[in-house]
Amino acid sequence: MTYEEFRNTVFKELENCPKSWRKGQAVFNVLDILPEYKNVARRVQFEDGIDCFYNDNAIDSFLLYAWYHLNE
Repeated sequence: MTYEEFRNTVFKELENCPKSWRKGQAVFNVLDILPEYKNVARRVQFEDGIDCFYNDNAIDSFLLYAWYHLNE
């Protein structure tokens, strides 16, 4: 899966998230909860120090690092 396909898939999943969640919070939770993403959110958060849960400006970096880890 290319990075763009991965990114689009994640953003498509955001439609299923509660509307009260901020975008970064939703992105983090999608990657943390869905089994096909192997809990990569925690890896990016703790190993790479990138956390979009509280910082919407970190979404692009967060997704890129997640994609890298999923393709190792």
